[in-house]
Amino acid sequence: MFANKTHKQADEALKKGNFEKSIELYSKALKESPYECNILSDRGVAYLHAKQKDKSLADFDRAVELQPDYSYRYASRAFARNNFGDIDGAILDYEKAVGLDPEDAVGQNNLGLLLEQKGYQKEADDRFKRADSLSEMEDELLDVIDDLEENHNLNIDFKKNEVREEKTSTKSEFK
Repeated sequence: MFANKTHKQADEALKKGNFEKSIELYSKALKESPYECNILSDRGVAYLHAKQKDKSLADFDRAVELQPDYSYRYASRAFARNNFGDIDGAILDYEKAVGLDPEDAVGQNNLGLLLEQKGYQKEADDRFKRADSLSEMEDELLDVIDDLEENHNLNIDFKKNEVREEKTSTKSEFK
C-alpha cells in the first residue's frame, strides 16, 4: 500500500488533518519513489484539502499520465475537479473511468450525480440503475464468499487472489 516509509508518515499526517506536513512528507516520498502514482494521488488529495487547486490537479494529471489505463486515476481526478467546481471536466473523467472499468459502481453513481446536476436526468438514471445493479451483484458475491468460507473451510484472500483450505486443528487428550 505504501511505497516507502515516508509515504506512510505522510498518510498519517493527512489522516490527522495536518495538510501542510503531509504535503511536505509526500513530496519527500516522491523524491524516494518519483514514479509512484499512489504518492502523487495522495499528495493531490492533500493539496485538495489545502485548497491548492493547481497543485492538486497537477498531481492527478501526472498520475493519469503514468497510469492511463487505470480507471481509479481518472475517478480521483474527477473527484478533485468536481470539488473545485469543474463539473464538465469531472464528467469527462468519470466517463473515462467507467469506460475503463464498467463494473465500478461508485464511479457509475458519481457520474450519475454529476449528469443529474447538469440536467441530463435520463442519462443520470441509467447510471444510477447500473450502479444499483452492480452493488446488488457485489452483495450477492460477498454472500457466496461468506458461505464458502463458513461452510467449506475456505479462506479467500482477494488481495493475494488465492483460495486456501483452512486447516482445522484437532486436539486429542491422552489419559
